[in-house]
Amino acid sequence: MASQHHHHHHHDRQAELSDRPKASSSGGHPEIGYGSDAIAYQLSHLDLKYIALVPGSSYRGLHDSIVNFSNNANPEMLVTLHEEHAVSIAHGYGKVTGKPMAAAVHANVGLMHATMAIYNAYCDRVPILVLGATGPLDAQRRRPWIDWIHTAQDQGALVRPYVKFDDQPQGANAAVEALLHATVAAASKPCAPTYVCLDLGLQEDAVDPESLKFPRTKRYLDATEPASPSVEDLLKTIAALSESKRPLFLFGRMAPRSRHWDERIQLVEKFDGRVITDLKQTAPFPYPHPLQPSAPAVFLTPQTSEMIRDADLIISFDWVDLAGNLKAACGSAEPECDVISISMDSALHNGWSKDHFAVPPADISIFADVDKSVTALLAAADAISSQKSHWPEARDPELPSQPSSSNDIFMPDLAEALYSTLPPSSISLVRVPLGWRGVDLQATHPLAFMGMDGGAGIASGPGQVVGTSLALHSQQLPLTAVAVIGDGEYLMGSSALWTATRYRLPLLVIVANNGSYFNDEVHQERVAKHRGREVDNKWIGMRLEDPQPDLQKIAEGLGCTVVRPRQVREKNDLAAAMADAAREVRENKKAVVLDVRVLPEGYSSAMSEKAR
Repeated sequence: MASQHHHHHHHDRQAELSDRPKASSSGGHPEIGYGSDAIAYQLSHLDLKYIALVPGSSYRGLHDSIVNFSNNANPEMLVTLHEEHAVSIAHGYGKVTGKPMAAAVHANVGLMHATMAIYNAYCDRVPILVLGATGPLDAQRRRPWIDWIHTAQDQGALVRPYVKFDDQPQGANAAVEALLHATVAAASKPCAPTYVCLDLGLQEDAVDPESLKFPRTKRYLDATEPASPSVEDLLKTIAALSESKRPLFLFGRMAPRSRHWDERIQLVEKFDGRVITDLKQTAPFPYPHPLQPSAPAVFLTPQTSEMIRDADLIISFDWVDLAGNLKAACGSAEPECDVISISMDSALHNGWSKDHFAVPPADISIFADVDKSVTALLAAADAISSQKSHWPEARDPELPSQPSSSNDIFMPDLAEALYSTLPPSSISLVRVPLGWRGVDLQATHPLAFMGMDGGAGIASGPGQVVGTSLALHSQQLPLTAVAVIGDGEYLMGSSALWTATRYRLPLLVIVANNGSYFNDEVHQERVAKHRGREVDNKWIGMRLEDPQPDLQKIAEGLGCTVVRPRQVREKNDLAAAMADAAREVRENKKAVVLDVRVLPEGYSSAMSEKAR
C-alpha cells in the first residue's frame, strides 16, 4: 500500500511521522495468518491516517500486525506518553478534519487513564475510534497474575455512557464488522467517540484466510452524509425570517470550513440579522464583525442577554445549552418571540451525564445538520431581496481590552503580544484560559479559534494542540497551532508535547502562569464572603509554589524549544520573547514553550507578594 506521508521536506526531518519498518523487498502482503492480521488489514481500509497509542501487552498481536503485516502504511503510528494524550491528540485532529483518528489504549488500565479524554470528545461531539483490548477471555489461557488483573468481563462498561457505540467481538469476521461499524458511527453526525475491545485470544489465534469476508468499506464510509432540512421546514424558516424585524442567529457547534463560514455571513447579511457566538465552540463566525456586536464569551454577558430579549425571532444552530441560555437571558420566563432550533444532538442524549441540558423551548424544531441547513436556507432565500432589520445600526465592535500602565503582564497584554507577532490569519488558536476575554479574540478564518474541550476538565490542552498541529500538517494548511494554557493545565498535561517533538510537529504553547489554580481562589472568595468568613485565606491549598515548578525545564526535558531561560515576567520583555518563539515555530518548525507570568485581572504585584 502507498505510504500516507504528507510532509514538508525539511532537511532536519530525520524522524518521519511514524516508527515504521521498511517494507519487505518481496513486496505485497504475506497472507493473513492471525486474527490481528485481519484486524490490521481492515484498519488500513478505513481511511484512518493515524493511530496514537501507548503500547501494552493486551494488543501485542495487533501491534505486530500493524508493524509487520500491513507495514504500518495506514494508519501511521504516533507514540504518546499517556493514554489521555493519545485520545486528546485524536480529539484535536478530529476537530480540524471532521474525520476520526484512531487511538489505542491497553486493557482496562489504559482505558481508565483515557476516560477523561473520551468524555471530553463525547461532550464536544468529535469523532474518534478508540481501540482497546482485554483478556484472554478464556481463563485457561491467562498468564498468572497480569492477565487476570488486565481482563474485564465488560470493559466497555467503563465508558459506555459517553461513547456512541462499543463492541467486544468474538471472532475475526465479527472484529472486521465491529471496526467498520465503530468507524461509521463515529464519523456520522452527531459525531462522538466509539470503542472496540479486542480479545487477546482473538488477536493471537490463527485464522483461515479463506473464511474471512472484507466489506467494500468505501460504500459504507461514503454513506455518512447527515440529514438536510425538509422543504417544509425550510419554507417555515424562510417565512419566519422574512417577517422578522430583529432576527438573531445563535451559532453553536459548526464545521470549520471556508464554504460554510462564507455562507453564514451571507445568510446573516441577507436578513440583516445579528449574531451571538460562544467561546466554548470552534469560532463559527468572524469576530470582530459588525453583525456580531458583542464579544463571544463562555457565559452570556449583559449585552448578549439583552440581544436575546430584544430579538423577535431566534434561530439556534446547535447552540450548546439553548434552554439554559434562554433562561439566563429572560429570567425564569421563556422568550416571548418564536424560537427555531436546528440540531441533531438529541440522537446522543442519555441519562448518565447531563451534557444534553434541558429541552429548549422551540416553536420549530428541525432535526438536520446545521451546516447543510445554512446552505439550504441560503438557496431557499435566493429569490428574496436583502432585508433591512430594525436592529440598531451595526456599530463598531467593542475595542480590545486596554493594556494596563504597569509593567506587570495581564491577559489582554498577552493577547495583544500574540496577535501583533503572529497575525490572526496565520494561526489556529487551540485554547485560551478562563481569564481570556472574548473581546481580545480575533477570529478571521474558520480555524482561527478551536473553542474548549467539551468536558471542561484540566489537562487536555497540550494533547489537543499536538492533534491540531498534526491535522494542519497532514492537510498542508499554512497555519500554526498555538495554545494559551494555564500552569495547572500545563503541569497536568505537558508530557503530550513529547509526541510533537518526536514527530517534528511545529506548535507554540504559551503558559499563562499565575502560580495557582486561580479559578478556585475566585470560588473560595465567593464562599467566604457569602458566609462572612476570612477572604484572605482563599489561596490556601491553591498555590503552586514552594517550590514553584520550573516549566521551562519540563519543556526542555520533553525536547521542546525554550527561547528564554527564565519565565517572562515584565511587559517590556514580552514582545521580543514572543517574536523569538514565533521564529522558532515558523522558520525552524519547532515545538516551543513560552512561560509567561500573567497576573489575574484586578491583581497587582504588591497584592500577590502580600499573599505570600
